[in-house]
Amino acid sequence: MLVAVLAVAVAALLTLTACGGGEPEVDGDPSSAGQVQEADPETASDYAVTIDGCTVASDYEGNPAVIVDYTFTNNSDEATSFAASCSQKVFQNGVQLEMAVVSEDLGNGYLAEIKPGATTQARLAYCLTDESDITVEVEELISFDDTMLAEATFSVA
Repeated sequence: MLVAVLAVAVAALLTLTACGGGEPEVDGDPSSAGQVQEADPETASDYAVTIDGCTVASDYEGNPAVIVDYTFTNNSDEATSFAASCSQKVFQNGVQLEMAVVSEDLGNGYLAEIKPGATTQARLAYCLTDESDITVEVEELISFDDTMLAEATFSVA
């Protein structure tokens, strides 16, 4: 099962595409703080996630993108990565955004395997379609109840 999850994560990374669309370039100033809603502490999960903020950037073609910062804590009994454990989705106008390829170094916190009890930071980039607010959602990758681990809304204007 873990092999299948890792295969899906690797496939998702290999299918990264450029944003395209020719929207005007957005400057790289950090966006204003959004409304962050952390998961219900009563919900049992092997992982803890916070959505720490976002920064407006450009993809490698100069199209608008946003980089979302996450903190991931592995509370399970086995080593795992953020990529293999959680599903991260970003929506704008109710439509899920595509992953973006940016020239900025995002680090390896997304794919890095971490031991039980350890915490890492991860940064992921997404293509923006306009300047409306974005909503970030994180759930466990494999879950029977689709419990939200973290959710936040940010302004990118």
